[in-house]
Amino acid sequence: MRGRRKTVKISEAEWSIMKVLWDGCEESGRGMTLGEIVASLAESTGWSNTTIRTLIIRLAEKGAVEIDKSTGVYKYTPKTSKSECVKDEVDSFVKRVFDNSVYNLMASLVRGGSLTEKERADIIEILKDMDD
Repeated sequence: MRGRRKTVKISEAEWSIMKVLWDGCEESGRGMTLGEIVASLAESTGWSNTTIRTLIIRLAEKGAVEIDKSTGVYKYTPKTSKSECVKDEVDSFVKRVFDNSVYNLMASLVRGGSLTEKERADIIEILKDMDD
């Protein structure tokens, strides 16, 4: 029997780094350099190389990022998938805010009127498919 994987808690700033890594590594098929990560975030965040490097190190310490030191230039790759991190974040949010009730989350979204007709129809189809 496999053990439950470790949940990685990622801060809002760390999410910015992870999004760049998920997109950049998927697109290129390899790890990203610090320079590539900085270039992706410079305009939107204004963070310095040092700030970004610190966030990457924290992510590595948490087990979310792998650092390849085998070449002269370090390469950074995500060790956890975006879907795993999103699931962990949603689970944490539902537990904290909705007393661990997915029903209460869904009811809040539906009653809040923030869903389009198409989104509502899509959700209904997803729920119908659960019965199959």
